[in-house]
Amino acid sequence: MAVDSRADLEPRFFFTEPWDPIIVRRGDALGLRALADQFADALAPELSNRVYDGRWVTILAWCLARSQQVFRASKGRSVATRDEQRQRYAWLRPLELMWVARTIVLAQDTKGRQLAGVRSVKRWIEGDKSSAHRFGMTVDQYCAYRQTGMYGGYRLAFRKWPDMTVQGDGWTPGKATNQLAKWLDAKLGAARPPWQLHVGDGEDGGFPKPNKRSIGKEHEWWLRQWVFDTVGKSSELNTLPRRRNDYTILPESELLRPLIFGDDKLGTQRKRVAVEVGKASALDHPGVCEHLSRAFAGSPTFVLLPRFSRLADAGMEAMDLIARTLQNESSVKLADVAALSDAVEICKKLWDSAKEWLKNAQIQIPHIDTAHLFASVIPNKDPFDCLRALLHYHENHCGGLPWFVLRGGSVELRTPWRAGSSLYRFRLWPLCRLAVQCGILVDMPIALRAGVEANENETAEADNE
Repeated sequence: MAVDSRADLEPRFFFTEPWDPIIVRRGDALGLRALADQFADALAPELSNRVYDGRWVTILAWCLARSQQVFRASKGRSVATRDEQRQRYAWLRPLELMWVARTIVLAQDTKGRQLAGVRSVKRWIEGDKSSAHRFGMTVDQYCAYRQTGMYGGYRLAFRKWPDMTVQGDGWTPGKATNQLAKWLDAKLGAARPPWQLHVGDGEDGGFPKPNKRSIGKEHEWWLRQWVFDTVGKSSELNTLPRRRNDYTILPESELLRPLIFGDDKLGTQRKRVAVEVGKASALDHPGVCEHLSRAFAGSPTFVLLPRFSRLADAGMEAMDLIARTLQNESSVKLADVAALSDAVEICKKLWDSAKEWLKNAQIQIPHIDTAHLFASVIPNKDPFDCLRALLHYHENHCGGLPWFVLRGGSVELRTPWRAGSSLYRFRLWPLCRLAVQCGILVDMPIALRAGVEANENETAEADNE
């Protein structure tokens, strides 16, 4: 008989939890994000709110192709394991940040451009670049850039769009990525690195090979090899990320169009929806949703789209009403909020949209129960009753950090005031912006020009500090 050793009976700890803390954000105030994503997947599949500038697709394709050369020269081959992928990304990350730096140096104005980490990189540029490490970032910020940085935002495209990476691994440049890389390399001219871009396997020559001492200091290796701020011909037009309000076609549109709006099933769907939005005479987002529900009347998801949009928008309008009263206060009486002049109309709108939503409770799509629950808790249009029910629902069902809670008749602040909230949107703005850049639409639809679809990751995307 086996004898139990005393060591086997001792309690032990197993370190299975992640070392890094899980960041909880303020978004998803009504707990409807999963349902909103169902609508977004129907409208703009394999897209995200962070993928909205075709120029960054081109730049990151160049970064992927250029860093692949160096990765292979450093004896890297496989990207099958997590450690191998980490080693692969180590050669890509400096190029992302050097493009952010290049844009800061060469652009007359960086405002409105998608530049993750811009504040850290600006400090690095303005300081002593020779002594500063990791582009002005701390070790933690530099590590987190894999998620918060430019490639983290656009990696979906490189994994899902046709021919971007080999077998969709997100790392090994495919045919489409190599074509975009060659296009941008030619446009860089004298500003490109001082060796030829090779896109075939095994073609790693023509530049100083990184050695073992370069591992862990990949950013220093790249800074020695590429003078990123060299001015090239038509740098603004042909090489830099576009401003957010720039709704013009890109010079490389012929290469981007078959990737985003190609003949594959999902590309065809993205194109159909973008074209329909372009046809809409609507002047606002709800009007666009109404148009799409008629244009795709055969789909239950599209039929529900405008009703969900009205319900979610009304809920967020009521949330913003409460948030504004707490802008300079730590707590406020619920009765005082309910007595505000705007409360009557806002609560009536929420009550009406909740009743309208519940008329369609028989339609079934994934996560629809979250909207049923939200609509069912709104008791009536009386501001006090309506806002009280909203506060209880928000505390118990929001996704992420609660904004405020109701305690003893007072609304108490839980997260700091932020002007404007993250509305529930369905990727229509990034979809149509890319459609304009690819020549699918002649101009950005008027209904989507007024505002950019909110993204709760936008702050982190701007700078992961």
